Amino acid sequence: MYDLIIIGGGVAGMTAAVYAKRAGMSVLILEKGGFGGQVALTSTIENYPSYKEIEGFELAASMKAQIDALGVESVSADVTGLSKADGVFTVNAASGDYQGKTVIIANGVKRRELHIEGEDKLRGRGISWCAVCDGGFFRRKTVAVIGAGNSALGDAIYLSNICEKVYVIFRREQPTASKSYLDKLAGLSNVILMPRHIPLAFIGEKRITSLKVKNIDTGEERELEVGGVFEAIGLIPDNEIFKDLVELDENGYILTDSEMKTKTEGLFAAGDTTQKQLRQIVTACADGAVAATSAHHYLNS
Repeated sequence: MYDLIIIGGGVAGMTAAVYAKRAGMSVLILEKGGFGGQVALTSTIENYPSYKEIEGFELAASMKAQIDALGVESVSADVTGLSKADGVFTVNAASGDYQGKTVIIANGVKRRELHIEGEDKLRGRGISWCAVCDGGFFRRKTVAVIGAGNSALGDAIYLSNICEKVYVIFRREQPTASKSYLDKLAGLSNVILMPRHIPLAFIGEKRITSLKVKNIDTGEERELEVGGVFEAIGLIPDNEIFKDLVELDENGYILTDSEMKTKTEGLFAAGDTTQKQLRQIVTACADGAVAATSAHHYLNS
């Protein structure tokens, strides 16, 4: 049995592991994908203290090396359930069941999908949710990015360096990304902004060949010949399996107090999975540190 089981190996989860391990706790992290979460899927990070800029994968790898050096045990596992009986938590996963005295839910968020024609058929066949992961497959091709926020424009900037042309499709008049992204985008001649447009369908047989879009002002529909499409339309929580042990807001985020406690004693939550105003690396780090400290206090009490 572990003192602490952390569900999720993103920034919040790995920070919690550092603080818990340094406090003398036995720690297990269960992560279904790659360690680092959304950070590992980000190209360049410019707002993390102590780095003028750093690649997301590099920062994630550095964090993983730190918890490995501390002796934190980690398992690649997709968590399917969580329960508590007689003061002990049982975490169910595809790789088996794990028991802990405390648990921190730090499972982050998942990418939002469009749910339009052709998406299921062409998933992984030209449709991607990660420009950093898959951008190299579209070198010297024309691609499209769907979205208007920081993630979308960050993807477009990254792809502009390897793709011939990048369409950016969004329904608003202007992108919602911060000024730093807009300033970088202004000097890129191969990035074409398409405001007031929405995607209607992905077209192709074995791979995507075009994207049907619609101008929402004129009603005009057209097909853009593209070799790939990157969806960057936001993130959503995935907390249904925890709903009996935590309180969720109307959007599915976990409610905690200032000490990252949930409604169940010994169960904490941290990072993007929680209800919060700002979802950034620094806030995930802070959440993880507070959650681990609260878990340590709980055990000692």
